[in-house]
Amino acid sequence: MTDTVAEPLTQTAPAEPLSYGSYLEVPGLLTLQRPRTDAHDEILFIITHQAIELWFNCALHELEGVRDALREERFGRARRGLRRLTRMTSLWLGHLDVLSTMTPAGFDEFRGVLGESSGFQSVQFRELEMISGLRDRRYLNLPGATVEERKRLLSRFHEANLNDVFTQVLQRRGLAPEQLFAPGRPEDELRETAEDLLEYDALFHRWRYQHWLLVVRTLGTRPGSGGSSGSEFLRTTLDKWFFPELHAARSHVHATSADAREAESGGAETVYGCPMGYGSELSA
Repeated sequence: MTDTVAEPLTQTAPAEPLSYGSYLEVPGLLTLQRPRTDAHDEILFIITHQAIELWFNCALHELEGVRDALREERFGRARRGLRRLTRMTSLWLGHLDVLSTMTPAGFDEFRGVLGESSGFQSVQFRELEMISGLRDRRYLNLPGATVEERKRLLSRFHEANLNDVFTQVLQRRGLAPEQLFAPGRPEDELRETAEDLLEYDALFHRWRYQHWLLVVRTLGTRPGSGGSSGSEFLRTTLDKWFFPELHAARSHVHATSADAREAESGGAETVYGCPMGYGSELSA
């Protein structure tokens, strides 16, 4: 009889039960706030920006889903995603409201340690602009971005955005933006989707405005971080819209005959932007 040696049994440690903290990686998450000074407001500044970057990540995920749904003309799915995006944008405004409790003196206590870092360098924010409908080649070489981040920006720059995809939908339907908002036209799912796109655009614009006001209150006319012009630079962004053709079309169909005569006579400049003219962009 031949003796055989049995292989020892491999014992694996039982997996620890999943908990709230382990599922959300809370212990690791709480190590990511590392103030560089003893200033009381620095932790508020860090957490606010980290939280907003997390929401930017979630918004990018949602925007990809909305874009795909629009491409396939699944308007119900697209509209649900757009409504979620407007709620997210409203939440970002809430973050700014909390940050606005920081006084200029409180900011000055730690501003010096920020060095060249600036919100201008947020890669995800530039991705949000690009996938929503606003391309700007200058941001492809964003200061402070890594090689991988620049690859992401380049990919976003060349891929179809919401404005591209919705314009293609209109073209397939044989519609111009003005026809979409024509008086008497039924408010079908296409028209309602356009309204949701404009609502998202308006709330994003409100974010720009609130951010500008926050910087004006905190910095005044002083230069911003990273060598930017601070509030002056942010003021120049208030003319940016994701869907200028849709805004202009909706405004145009409700123009009075007097408005039309004045425009034809050259007595008024054409205004693109929101119907109330707030933050609008004058045509050249």
